[in-house]
Amino acid sequence: MPNVLQADDYRAGMPVLRNWDLPIQLYYDETNNIRRLSLTELGLNSPDNKIFAIAGVALSQTQSIPCWEDLRKLLKVQPSAKELKFDLLAKGSYEDVLRSKRIESLLEWLLDQDIMIHYSVLDPLYWSTLDIIESLQVDDRIRIDAFHTDLKAELHHAVLQDVPAFMKLLHGFAYPNLDRGRVGAFLTAVADFVDDRVPEDRNIVTAMLRQTLKHAGRLPGLELPFLHDEAAGQLIKDFSVHFMHPIYVFKNASHVFDNEVHVERIMRDFELRDRDRRLNYRFADSKDEPGIQLSDAVAGLIGRHFSYLQAHSLTELMQRRVHFDGTQTRSLAMLRELIDRSDGFSEGLLHSVMPLDLLFKNEAYLHGAEVPLHIWN
Repeated sequence: MPNVLQADDYRAGMPVLRNWDLPIQLYYDETNNIRRLSLTELGLNSPDNKIFAIAGVALSQTQSIPCWEDLRKLLKVQPSAKELKFDLLAKGSYEDVLRSKRIESLLEWLLDQDIMIHYSVLDPLYWSTLDIIESLQVDDRIRIDAFHTDLKAELHHAVLQDVPAFMKLLHGFAYPNLDRGRVGAFLTAVADFVDDRVPEDRNIVTAMLRQTLKHAGRLPGLELPFLHDEAAGQLIKDFSVHFMHPIYVFKNASHVFDNEVHVERIMRDFELRDRDRRLNYRFADSKDEPGIQLSDAVAGLIGRHFSYLQAHSLTELMQRRVHFDGTQTRSLAMLRELIDRSDGFSEGLLHSVMPLDLLFKNEAYLHGAEVPLHIWN
């Protein structure tokens, strides 16, 4: 028998989200799914650190996907193609994708049909290191709750200055399976790394990070509860929690995922319920589900969007955007409109586990928001 997990137990620590109890329809596909992230003496098994995205389309309870064959013709999908895929609509870099007339037509069609989109995006390297700060939060002697998100971002910024060296540091401590007797030495090593790779404070949080790590490293009896009794070198065991997240957030929705054998096998060991009712989620063959095929296109676009932001400074992004042609400008504007409309329905449709720097870049680049000065560098 599978273990029973109650959706409300997961939602208990969350703020109430707009419309999260409505019975909407959500379809999913994913991109950049490396399935696991491991660390050995040779480094990471997937050093590219591409943004993982599970994303797709969201429909109201009464909506359906209309005129499917007409959409295939509009997007110039050959009759011989068994299904609509992102790669049939666009190839190349993110800028090439935005230049695609087929992507422009798809975005316009989604807006015209009043179909929303959703996504959950993850920076694997960020997710692999945030437990350092989150473990420090647990100890009452380290008062960082008010700015823990900023500290995670600042640590991530330091890691990015020399990823191989930081991975070597982690491997030397069997991370994330730290010996309790070496916690002080580990935190001192991380503090020394920050001092060496970020010699000048880029903001007040940099100084706060240095002080927090050094103070914590001197505390007697300190444990890092999320970094003990784990498998050494196993930074990300699997991505099943990111499949589960929207299921319990939108517990009254129907959820249709593209077949993903690795995650399906993991999720067979438990069952998500709302009291006695099993939540409505399943895996399906994309060839039989137009909603999944649309989600493949959405996931491909969203994954490339955030990977593009990750790869460039905000100054570079704005300079590149100035030179966009008409198709690129229209497609970016329509993507922004889709995201804004979906967020207006429920902020729960847009989920991210990424450093603040990347989130700020997205807000400035896509939505014109003002962001801290250090984000521009």
